[in-house]
Amino acid sequence: MSFALDDRRQHADTIDAMTANSKAKFSSVSDIIGALQNILAHSQIIVCQLSLIHVSMSLIHDNKIPDFETWYPVVSSTNYSAFKLDYQVINTIITEHHQHQLDAVSHEISHFETVIDGINHIHQQLVAKKDKIIQSMNLHKRLISALWHLPTEVLSQIFAHCLPIEHRLSPASKAVPMVLTRICRRWREVAVNMPSLWQRLYVGEDWQQAAFCYESWLKRSRGRPLSLELQCHKNNWTELRSLLQPYINQVSSLSLDFYQNVPQLEVTISDFLALEELTISLDWSDSAACVVQSISQPPCTLRSLTVRGVFFNMEYSSTFNPAWARLTNIQIDLDDPSAFPQLLRLCPSLSSLTISTSFAAMKALEPFTHTQLQSLRINSNDLYDDDAEYLNLFDTLSLPNLRALEVFDIYSWPHEEFKAFLTRSKCPLESLTSDFEMSITDEQRAEYVALIPSLQSTST
Repeated sequence: MSFALDDRRQHADTIDAMTANSKAKFSSVSDIIGALQNILAHSQIIVCQLSLIHVSMSLIHDNKIPDFETWYPVVSSTNYSAFKLDYQVINTIITEHHQHQLDAVSHEISHFETVIDGINHIHQQLVAKKDKIIQSMNLHKRLISALWHLPTEVLSQIFAHCLPIEHRLSPASKAVPMVLTRICRRWREVAVNMPSLWQRLYVGEDWQQAAFCYESWLKRSRGRPLSLELQCHKNNWTELRSLLQPYINQVSSLSLDFYQNVPQLEVTISDFLALEELTISLDWSDSAACVVQSISQPPCTLRSLTVRGVFFNMEYSSTFNPAWARLTNIQIDLDDPSAFPQLLRLCPSLSSLTISTSFAAMKALEPFTHTQLQSLRINSNDLYDDDAEYLNLFDTLSLPNLRALEVFDIYSWPHEEFKAFLTRSKCPLESLTSDFEMSITDEQRAEYVALIPSLQSTST
């Protein structure tokens, strides 16, 4: 018995020595396979010994005492006390034997877990090596691709066509142009040296966290005209103006989105000396005076103005400077329909106008002709107003250059008045669009076409 126990201890000591520094020794798959084979061999010995114990215990349970002479010294006696002594010895030896076997199995499990850790470690190394090989293959494939041999001029044209038309562009975006700088060194050099890729920029409210990125973006425009969309808050407006100050004379298009108290803009707008397009958006109606004041002195370069989220009061028109006479495009909400003819008089160069107002209480207009207006879109607030008999806007107005007319949410369509308007204006009208609430019959359309042969489409 002692020989068997010593043998098992020797096996355990051997395995301990073999796996003590397993992580350092397991440098290849063959090392791990060898370690696994050794552990399996020793595990088989333990399983066999456990089987022998199981058989012996079964014989004892059946009162059949086996010959244990090869296992331990047997006390030969046939009397009851001697048999009891033998039983105690057997019980002690078996208990000790099980404990040693349990210790051996625990050792085997510990060693096996160590080998598994080694397997996982080598697996991770092999996967990483595989990824590097694939990356190297792809890199070398690129070197022979025609795409990597395109002239810089051709590559620049491709990059220019990648720019989205309406999508906001910012340093945080994963889209063009930022993604072009992350492909390879050559693409980055080409993209960074293309000012046309960096002429549009959206600056969000959390721009301070990446101020350096925004400044780098603006520098890459290299003096080209800039189109900026800014989220403005009173608490960050001063810092935002500081960021833009070196590039303020490059800004040709500016969109300001206000979500808190509007900062004083009366000086700010006039500072943009190259500004051609201005859009102001608000989400409340208590800031009309501030908005009107901010745009009352626009730079003389301004050509397009859009004001959203507030009804415009033309009482402030006395403060408007001659720059309004140069505007060619306006989108605005009017608080009073009588402001419509005033707006036309202030802006004789208008070619496109979108207005929203209520025409129900509109007084009779004096005859007025606007010679430049080509596109007119009217959004009325009279859809459910029973007192709004018709759109009397056409009673005295003449638009001899009108080509596109869109009318929405009109309670009643003034057919006769509109015929008179077409006769009076003699305009080259090409399209007439209205919504489903305002029905224009086929007979009425035929009359319009008879008066204006250029009218090619009418839709509802």
